[in-house]
Amino acid sequence: MKAKLLLISSFAVVAATGCKENGTKEIVKTEIAVEKNNQQLLDKTSTSSKESALKIEGDRVIIPNFKIEVNLSDKAVELLQKNKESIIASLFFYGDVADENSLPADIKKELGPNGLKLLVYDKEKVNVTQSNELEITHLSFPKKLYDALSDKDIYVNINVFSGRRVFKDNVLDMEFYDSKFNEIISHSGFINLNGRLLAENKN
Repeated sequence: MKAKLLLISSFAVVAATGCKENGTKEIVKTEIAVEKNNQQLLDKTSTSSKESALKIEGDRVIIPNFKIEVNLSDKAVELLQKNKESIIASLFFYGDVADENSLPADIKKELGPNGLKLLVYDKEKVNVTQSNELEITHLSFPKKLYDALSDKDIYVNINVFSGRRVFKDNVLDMEFYDSKFNEIISHSGFINLNGRLLAENKN
């Protein structure tokens, strides 16, 4: 009788251990599934954050509106105001292509030292002050150029100079921007550039 009880007790221990192991396996499986789902969510978030801010409408790619603030030194403002000279922000949008030789002729002609030219745009401000806000709006470029890019995260080069309405040559020494366009959008669609007169560098 004691032997039977001992055998039954041993079976109960093994059964309990088996249940515990199965329970542990189920918990591990659940944790792995949750971790996998979380990783998928992170991957989706990461992909979303890397997506271009550009929008496609028909055969055009729309560039989001943004602002450029041009801050000038006192001497620069004084000279430009006195001579009623303007400032111009010149924007050059471009991108990378994988194989230049495979491009159609009409797209290949847009290739330059920086890559594929997408759009060139100038914004002028006539009444110059110390802080000049230039709103860049309603810009777009052909979708066929966008389709030819190997990287959809396009670049923009921004240079600011005096308008040459009065002075034959540029009189400003300005900071410039040359990087991915999405970096501007990620900073609330705003880029700040500072400058002064070229003559101030000689003093």
